[in-house]
Amino acid sequence: MIALKAVVSKPGHSVHVTNGLKVLVAPGQGAFIAGVPMNFRNAIIRFMLALSFAFLLTADLAYARVAPPTAKSFLTTIYQAYNGNSAQSAKGIALDDADAIRRYFSPGLASLILDDSAAGRPGDAIVLGSDPFVGHESWDIADLSVEVKEVGAKAIGTISFTNFGKPEKVVVELLKVGADWRIAEIKWGPLTLRSIYREKCQAALDASPIAK
Repeated sequence: MIALKAVVSKPGHSVHVTNGLKVLVAPGQGAFIAGVPMNFRNAIIRFMLALSFAFLLTADLAYARVAPPTAKSFLTTIYQAYNGNSAQSAKGIALDDADAIRRYFSPGLASLILDDSAAGRPGDAIVLGSDPFVGHESWDIADLSVEVKEVGAKAIGTISFTNFGKPEKVVVELLKVGADWRIAEIKWGPLTLRSIYREKCQAALDASPIAK
């Protein structure tokens, strides 16, 4: 790119005339165009700066569109849907079809949920009537905090909040599936999502005529 400057001829400079413009060549400094009005030069400089800024902004936006979410942003998006009262605006996450279940859970855990729901509508029987993300049928959540520690393709999330004024904590294990994060386990105190499905599966086997 040619730099446009106001140039004063000095000893040692050579001057060439090209298409009516004076081109001054200074030793060790290259060639500069003289005789271009200052306001025109400033306009070009402003245009180039604006063009460079627009290019960088476009590149940043493009990266933001394609960059996969972090484990923390994934969990934060989920639990923000629970921040408030379930009887009002905080309706939580709807798990009413197979695509929704696979969108949040790892392939192994999603299969457990879908197999359990095979006799009815997916999501109906999740965690014995409780919401799997908070472990309750209803909630009034405040003071929400999401902390995540990533280690390679795994992560542990600790979600702290008050529910109806009482402090609670949920621990979430995550796995990276391709470029995205998915939930592999949810723990509420001594209970876990997988253990509940294992107990339900065992209870179903014990009640089966084949097992008797």
